[in-house]
Amino acid sequence: MATPQTGAALSALSLAQRAEVIKLARLCRVDEASLAWLGKLDASLIRTLREQATAAMFDADRKRFHNMAAASRLLPIPILVLIIEKVIGPLICARVCGLVPPARAIEIAEKLKLPFLVDACMELDPRSAEALIAGFPRHLVVAIARELAQRGEYVTMGRFIDLIALDAIGPVVDAITDDARLLHIAFFAEGTERLGDIVERIAPARLQAVVSHAATGSAELWGEALALISGVDGALQQKLAAITGELPEAALNNIVRNTQAIGRWDVLLPIVARMDARLQKRVINLPVIQDDAIFGDIVRAVFQLPDIRPVILLLAQLEEGARSKLDAVARQIGLSLPDPALLLPLIGGR
Repeated sequence: MATPQTGAALSALSLAQRAEVIKLARLCRVDEASLAWLGKLDASLIRTLREQATAAMFDADRKRFHNMAAASRLLPIPILVLIIEKVIGPLICARVCGLVPPARAIEIAEKLKLPFLVDACMELDPRSAEALIAGFPRHLVVAIARELAQRGEYVTMGRFIDLIALDAIGPVVDAITDDARLLHIAFFAEGTERLGDIVERIAPARLQAVVSHAATGSAELWGEALALISGVDGALQQKLAAITGELPEAALNNIVRNTQAIGRWDVLLPIVARMDARLQKRVINLPVIQDDAIFGDIVRAVFQLPDIRPVILLLAQLEEGARSKLDAVARQIGLSLPDPALLLPLIGGR
């Protein structure tokens, strides 16, 4: 059962930790709050634990499922489909399908009713699902994706989007018309490479709409957008940062408040540093930022960054009064920020 303490523990997790805890909770069929203690581990270690749990769960009774897969080859597909839907059910179907040659499994899948097929996809062993999902015809991929998104099965969709063929990503994105759902799915994507594939295949107008939706939405949704923007490569991150920096001031104010609420200045500051000088100056000098509590958290975040140089470029865009206030706040919490005017020549600042 979730408590205020476990809720606070979950909110304190990094974006990557939170995604991994939710995925593990989903795998183990437990409430994510019960796994909040895993926040003591790095996200990569939580992922390793999830992979080990996956192996343990899916390898249990593997010999029995192998025997069922072998026996299934003796039956005509129409009869097999009838048995699967009426007797076997989606869980066992998923276990067995992962052990059937992909071509035959796809032939079976095409004849299953869509709701049943989606139920089975949610139970697939991710280790054996790649060849199966990648071989699905595009119309079936789009239908499954649309159904999963409508159900709010974002963890499954995050895994699903990682496995589908590249040429199916565009149609899948187009089929998911809700921008928030698209962000939820991206948050749970298994690999950052696929995040780039997704972003590259979103039409410019839709991409602007997705960023705007995240910027004007809840703190949780903005956190998922931060995970998306920070997870793509440099060129795409710069593109998304520029879209963000051009948003109306009301949307930028909401970004500031939500970033403060989730404590993720360590993620946002490097993204703002990807903007050009004009947008950097616009964002870093927003009146809403010039609050003692926000300035204090920004200062602490600066010293958590592995590379402080991009933030030095940001600090150089602060107007004189704002910079003086930031320095005063830094002194109050026992920290001292470097003077950008002294360091910019050393790091090639513009």
